[in-house]
Amino acid sequence: MLKEPAVFASRSGVLDLLIIAKPKPVPTISFAPPGGAPVNPVGWVYEICPRPSTGNQCPAGSSTVADYGGARLALQPGDTLKMRFVNRLPKLDPAKVAHAADAGGESLPSNPSNIHTHGLIVPPRAPTISDPTFGDYVFVSVFNSANVNWQLVSQGAHDHGQLVLDSVDYRIDIPKNHPSGLFWFHPHVHGLALNQVSSGLAGIITIGNVGDYAGGGSVGGQPAVRHLILKDLQVLAAGNIAFESDPVAVANGEVLNQQDPDFCRQFPAPGEVRQGSCIGADNSRDEGNNYLGGKWYFTINGQQFPTIPVQAPQGEFWRLTNASGSLSYRLQLVADATQQPIVMQLVAVDGVSVNLPQDTPIDTVVRLAGAKFKVARCPQTASDIRTLPVCVSELVMMPSARAELWVTYRDGAGRVTSPLRNALATFKMTGLTMGSGDAWPAIDLARVEFKQGSSFSLSQPAIAVSGDALKMTQAGGIFSSPAPSAQAAPLPANCKALPSGHRRRIFFGLEDLAVDDSFGLGYEEVDERGVPVPGTQLPVTRFDPMKPSVCLPLGPGQTPIHETWELVQLSTENHNFHIHQTKFRPVEANASSSSPNSLKPRSGVGYGIVEDNLPLGVAAPDASIRDQVTNNQSGVCSIEQWRGGHCASTPVTLDIPFVELGDFVYHCHILEHEDGGMMAKIRVVPSPY
Repeated sequence: MLKEPAVFASRSGVLDLLIIAKPKPVPTISFAPPGGAPVNPVGWVYEICPRPSTGNQCPAGSSTVADYGGARLALQPGDTLKMRFVNRLPKLDPAKVAHAADAGGESLPSNPSNIHTHGLIVPPRAPTISDPTFGDYVFVSVFNSANVNWQLVSQGAHDHGQLVLDSVDYRIDIPKNHPSGLFWFHPHVHGLALNQVSSGLAGIITIGNVGDYAGGGSVGGQPAVRHLILKDLQVLAAGNIAFESDPVAVANGEVLNQQDPDFCRQFPAPGEVRQGSCIGADNSRDEGNNYLGGKWYFTINGQQFPTIPVQAPQGEFWRLTNASGSLSYRLQLVADATQQPIVMQLVAVDGVSVNLPQDTPIDTVVRLAGAKFKVARCPQTASDIRTLPVCVSELVMMPSARAELWVTYRDGAGRVTSPLRNALATFKMTGLTMGSGDAWPAIDLARVEFKQGSSFSLSQPAIAVSGDALKMTQAGGIFSSPAPSAQAAPLPANCKALPSGHRRRIFFGLEDLAVDDSFGLGYEEVDERGVPVPGTQLPVTRFDPMKPSVCLPLGPGQTPIHETWELVQLSTENHNFHIHQTKFRPVEANASSSSPNSLKPRSGVGYGIVEDNLPLGVAAPDASIRDQVTNNQSGVCSIEQWRGGHCASTPVTLDIPFVELGDFVYHCHILEHEDGGMMAKIRVVPSPY
């Protein structure tokens, strides 16, 4: 039976926690190596408890939780989240750290860490003399003193910001007008994010309650609420594995946190049953690793292939989080009897409830959903619901994605009805190939039992959704209200607002076209005619926290400023755009003001669907580039080749509102790519007016 994550809820407007990152065996996973006794692999967990009055140790007892599956921090708009974060992670073998040899990476084997509150629209506040706490600030590395010679580390060059020993205090102030929804927290030290998240360091955050934005309508009651945290863990059998250099020895039950997408075959062999795991493959013939004897586990809330009983007559809200480091899911809920996907209603995306006018054409819904969802026509409509219900039969969740769905039993035509006796379904990852890149395996994730009672019947079933995608843009909304702490100040050098009609263009590619993991981002400003502005171009380069790629001021009166960004994919494998401290929405230049994908929708239309991560398609190089693959070019395009018409890649256009002051980042949230350098720094400063 699937268990809910442990909950830590705020009281009187405050949630004050001690959070310790530490190694711990995963009791829900029993790995049986060839010829050896079963072992529980050691993951990395957040041990969480209400903050003690003294010390950095959680007491024994039920008030302390250290679950691999993750915990939920339950907050309300206007709350304050206080966290003392303590690093007790183990030291790493440098040969098993992919970026230890990179510039600034010499301290990565010491395993520094931090915490990022992903998706929250909160200040990225650095500490000051008067307030030594951190906001949602990723430019800090917390070291376990047992792992380091502090004098050498603190005096050496470092690529990842401020250095702190053992512990750090965070204070995250949630705005009173923050949308209710689903968010999460995880480490964000550049060069180690993949290792730490893949080992289990992640939990979820909820603001408000689902009932703040969804429920009622024809359903006539509130569905039950269920949280599903998706994680995966690659566990090795004893042998020798090549990381970035020569093969090194690994032990039975060791976790491969520098994950390999080729650990398993993408699809099961005849007769192979994949219920929450797949067996390791031998890739040595293709110059890969031999993972025979190992196993790749896929868990929900830390459980392998749990049973999910849907018992509430009104169905359930499923709140999904992809807390994997690099793995992307293609998810379906498949009826066992028909082997067809069951339609589900989409309620919220990336922490913000959807809001589409009733007259939104289905093709507009499809474009808004992009590559994240396979939109299906809702089989029935509801006359008492003011916004358009959005139904999906499949969703693609790249790393960091969240989605909230209304799940209930439906017949073969997709109509909500009483479940048949022993109505069963399987929640599946159906397999996903990322362009020319990673091929993620097909896995059955959970067994679903519909037990909603024979009296359950609805003639016009749908969930009423009150969209924060609209409310956040209206008077008093978070993207229409002045920044509360901002005061007018002169602009720093080389920091100015975009001229009217201009936009920023971000390129996703490789710093060195001959090195297929030299991930980086490029930049230029484009004028109202689509012509690059001279002097603004930055080539595709790896992350440098000392050099912001973008600096911009708020609007007059410290109001949110909207910018138009274009994302250009130069790669033949997928990337996943994410930006901190805000949300965004895909827009189309020719969309009318009555459409939610308009650059400037009229009053009352709102944003439709807003996001904080976005899958990018793949570039299509022409023959002149493909012919160079054997001539020290990986097949990824250069900016010049794209500009010259040799690389078909249509830019994705986004409207991005900025309201939080400070330094933060945008990056690809496939953490292998982020750690490899596909990240850049942005700075938002007060308006001088």
